[in-house]
Amino acid sequence: MRTALFTSAACTSGMRLTKGQTIPVFDWLDKLKFGRFHAILTALIGLIFIAAGYNSQVVAYVVPLALREWHLTPLAAGTMMSASHFGLMLGAIGFGMASDHLGRKKTIMLAIGSLSVFSSSAYFAPNYEAFCLLRLLSGFGIGGAVPLSSTIVSEFAPAAIRARLLTAAAGGFTFGWAIAGLVATALIPDFGWRVVLLFGFLPIFLIPVLQLYLPESVRFLANKMRYHEAIREIQRIERMVRAEPKEWKPDNFMQSGPEQKAKLRELFRPGLRGMTLLVWGSYLFNFLAIYGLSTWLPFLLASAGFSLAKSFSYGIVQAIGSSVGGFLLGCILDLFGRKRGLCLAYFLGGLSILWFGAVTSEALLYAAGLATGIFVVSVPVALHVVAGETYPTHIRSTGAGWAYAIGRVGSVSGPIIGGIIQMAGLSIGQFFALFSLPCFVCVLLVALYPVAVKKDALETVTAKLLK
Repeated sequence: MRTALFTSAACTSGMRLTKGQTIPVFDWLDKLKFGRFHAILTALIGLIFIAAGYNSQVVAYVVPLALREWHLTPLAAGTMMSASHFGLMLGAIGFGMASDHLGRKKTIMLAIGSLSVFSSSAYFAPNYEAFCLLRLLSGFGIGGAVPLSSTIVSEFAPAAIRARLLTAAAGGFTFGWAIAGLVATALIPDFGWRVVLLFGFLPIFLIPVLQLYLPESVRFLANKMRYHEAIREIQRIERMVRAEPKEWKPDNFMQSGPEQKAKLRELFRPGLRGMTLLVWGSYLFNFLAIYGLSTWLPFLLASAGFSLAKSFSYGIVQAIGSSVGGFLLGCILDLFGRKRGLCLAYFLGGLSILWFGAVTSEALLYAAGLATGIFVVSVPVALHVVAGETYPTHIRSTGAGWAYAIGRVGSVSGPIIGGIIQMAGLSIGQFFALFSLPCFVCVLLVALYPVAVKKDALETVTAKLLK
């Protein structure tokens, strides 16, 4: 039996092959120590997340001025903010499914090109309708870049530090939020709100860098039986981590069965169905809370009498807190497991949103903004870890893409619900109280996850779910 050849004792880097012994390359990858390869991969994916985060959040900083220029109601402004999130939902599905057929690397580069062109084109939008259309198209690229980037990190990260590597890279998303706030603070007062959109074109220069340095997923190549390419990628990793070269052969890349096609219905096969629904629900309610809160924060604070620059600064503090908090959460997930870490984060997140609506002094508002950044806005990076671990290789990007897309239903709904709350005349305290509820719902959803993952190989997680 082919799997009988796989011995975990042969999985440490630098071990010599003995006659008749076959080292499963995925175990070898899972047991590698952190090295230059992982650092470069994390940095590249972090840049992609920064680009996606900037282009996702920059609209929150242009809304207060665009609202006046185009004489929009709060509900129309919420729809304008939701346009890109609707695109993200479609992009996560489309690019995710394409990635399981075409490969991670090619589809990531296509997504980067799409978000760069359409995000910067919004600078030229003559009216509200054209702006919404261009934001929707830019969202398509953003929605593809995020889950695909998460997937490729999950497939290369050693099992013991997978959550830390992914949260370190994905923390770039909210760091991109902070950059958007800084650029808006520096340029909008003198040059108007449109100028910040032009910076959305810069990520296109990442494409040649990704072509040179981003690896293709070895698990994807093996699943497609493209063993020659898979061996070439592994040999490059060996050189970068300074491991003793091995005589890799197709047998080292064998998986539990022949190539399988990615189909949506496989997300609901026995063993995966319950986890799929729970992960979808976690994404949905988490994103509803985040985008109902973050997209309206500058407007709410400006309406409360703070200067536009001052209201921007709260968003920056929240974004920085999220970038730091995401990595800390990754450490917690690796140390204590996914379920415990997520339940704790969601519970503290709900409390921090309630606190945000109750404080009055400027110092406490900054503290509350930092707390919501750490315990609310950062948590999706941990969900990316969970989604990337849940599904077999042949549907990993499809599964991660659909989970992210369902989350984007929440990010579409959040700004619109926030606009409805504004039109209903509810207070700021009531606004934050309503948006704390999704966090407490997420505590219950995570508690129902059927498996508790902690430093498990990807194939082990799948086996636990499908047993």
